[in-house]
Amino acid sequence: MKANLTGLVELQKVDRELQALEALRGDLPQQVARTKEKLDGLKEEHSSKKVRLADNGTAKAIAEGELKDFQAKLAKYRDQLYAVTSNREYDAITAEIDTVEGKISETEDKILAFLEEEEVLSADLETIEPEIKDIESELEDKDSELKQKILATEAECKSFEEQRSQLAASVDKRIVYQYERIRTGLGNTAVADLRNDACSGCRSNIPPQKRVEIKMMNQLILCESCGRILVSTVADTAVTT
Repeated sequence: MKANLTGLVELQKVDRELQALEALRGDLPQQVARTKEKLDGLKEEHSSKKVRLADNGTAKAIAEGELKDFQAKLAKYRDQLYAVTSNREYDAITAEIDTVEGKISETEDKILAFLEEEEVLSADLETIEPEIKDIESELEDKDSELKQKILATEAECKSFEEQRSQLAASVDKRIVYQYERIRTGLGNTAVADLRNDACSGCRSNIPPQKRVEIKMMNQLILCESCGRILVSTVADTAVTT
C-alpha cells in the first residue's frame, strides 16, 4: 500500500505540472470554442436566409407570370365587351372581369409581400456577411495564438503525460479510480499531506490514533472533513484550499 500511496503523491505532482502548463493557455481554448460556435451560428443563419431569398425569388417570378396571364385575360374580356349582343353576355363577361381583377389584386399583393421580404432578407445578408468576415478573422487570430501556446508547451506536456501514464500504471487501478474521482471534485488536489497534525488540504485536525495510522502508510485513509487521501511524506505534496 505504501508504494501505491507514494505513487499517488508523485502522480499528483505530475498532474499539477500539467495543470500549470494548461493554465499558460488561459481561457484561449474556451474563447476559440465560443468564437467558432458564434461563427457557425452566423453561417447557418446566412445560409438559411440565402435559401429563403432564392425561394422568395422563385415564388415572386411565378406570381409575376400569373399576373401577366391575368392581365392578358382582363384585356381579352374587355375587348369582348365591345362585341356583346345581349345583356346576358354583357353580365357574364363583366362577372369574369370582376373575378380576374380580384385575382390581379391578390397577385399584386403577393408580389408586394415578396418584394418586401426580399428587401429584408437582402439587408440581413448585407449585415451578416461582414460580421462573418470579422469573426473569421478573430477566430483565425485566436486559433493562431492558441496553437503557438500549445506548441511552446507541447514537449513538456508530452513528457509529463508519459510520466503520468507510467505512474498511473504502477498504482492499483481501484486506488487510481478513487484518486481521479476525488481530484475531479476538489480541483486537482486529491492527496493531502499530514502537516502539523492536520490535513494540509483543509487544515482539519487529525486525531492522534489516525495520525499514527497515516504515518504508517499501509492503508488508504481519507480526511473526514474534505475527503482527500491522507499521506505522510517528507516532500511537500499538498496545497491549501
